Amino acid sequence: MYDDETILKAASIYAQDLSTDDNSILKAELRIWRHQWKNKQIKTDSAIDTLPHCTTVVPNIKILLQLFATLPVTSATPERTFSTLKRLKTYLRSTMSEERLNGLALTNINKKELLCEDEIIKLFSKKAPRRMQLEDWSK
Repeated sequence: MYDDETILKAASIYAQDLSTDDNSILKAELRIWRHQWKNKQIKTDSAIDTLPHCTTVVPNIKILLQLFATLPVTSATPERTFSTLKRLKTYLRSTMSEERLNGLALTNINKKELLCEDEIIKLFSKKAPRRMQLEDWSK
């Protein structure tokens, strides 16, 4: 949880986006916001999850949450995307279709996703059964 000074400092960067540039109003909204969440049993992990709980009483808090939800924390994902595409789109693979390139890029970029090879093979065999007859060779 952030203290009020840190939030006010961050809000000063986006002062032109807020409905008011008065820090006392933003401080009051922060107090209301914290008091509102003390009584709730709901636990949220991100600014996006918190947005539906905003009321019209705290319009500046809602604007700040919308801004913070859309800002990237780092630029690692776009950089990883470009380096992945550079590796995938080599001379030998320059003839691959855009759909396959997108699929390979997404699986490489989102490495944290757990993929089950058996499910992928079953899905592939259902989509294109004429390409390959898949049998269980482990038996």
